[in-house]
Amino acid sequence: MASNASVLRRQAQIVEIVNKRGIISVEELSEALEVAAITIRRDLDKLVTAGSVLRRHGSAVSLTYQNGLSPEKKLVEKDVLYMEEKMRIAQKACSLIGDDEILFMNSGSTTLCFLRALKDKRVKIITNNAAAITEKYSPLIELLVLGGEYREQSQSLVGEFALDSIRKIYSDHTILGTNGISLEKGLTTSVFQECSINEAMIEHTHGKVIVLADSSKMGKIANFVSSPLSKIDIVITDKHCPEAFKSSLEALGIEVILA
Repeated sequence: MASNASVLRRQAQIVEIVNKRGIISVEELSEALEVAAITIRRDLDKLVTAGSVLRRHGSAVSLTYQNGLSPEKKLVEKDVLYMEEKMRIAQKACSLIGDDEILFMNSGSTTLCFLRALKDKRVKIITNNAAAITEKYSPLIELLVLGGEYREQSQSLVGEFALDSIRKIYSDHTILGTNGISLEKGLTTSVFQECSINEAMIEHTHGKVIVLADSSKMGKIANFVSSPLSKIDIVITDKHCPEAFKSSLEALGIEVILA
């Protein structure tokens, strides 16, 4: 039988994992901590009673994720999560881009991966992603960074100055990262100011609106709606995307590409 100290240590690990992920299934916790699912359920019962986590549909939920809302993370925190999946998604997105195209690209860690991966295409990228300035990118790329109010948390540029610039441009395609994709709510973001930026990019796009989102974003709802799914043409995600969610997106006329 496990000692009380080891049980407490495991429960502390559970809280740490749940707080990092926001929401995680009992099965994933069981695999991560190499204990039986029934043990995880017992631990969660105690942690819920202690007020350390929440329970929902066979999953543990962080206190900051309650009501299905995903809190904003700093860009530096997001840029280390699911990096292998994000790079595969980015590389797949690059295959859809042609030479001499003009692209809108919003803020976020996944769109930064797209910028890093785009090595052999001669394109012009217009972005509010201030973090792009410090990235190493292909000399074939002409990078235009929008002005505006700088948000340190997301390293993005927002506000009327940025919007005025977008409204004077029409892109061939728009590349969007997102905090969550919900069948009911659409694309959602943790940053209210990002909604108008995303909307303007979408409305000023001649071609495809392409969303880059790893499978952890599927079914997740952040605080603010940035676009209905009816405005989205393509979602590129990873192979862990639930099949039912993929089929539901396809039923709405959205092409889903697994990377």
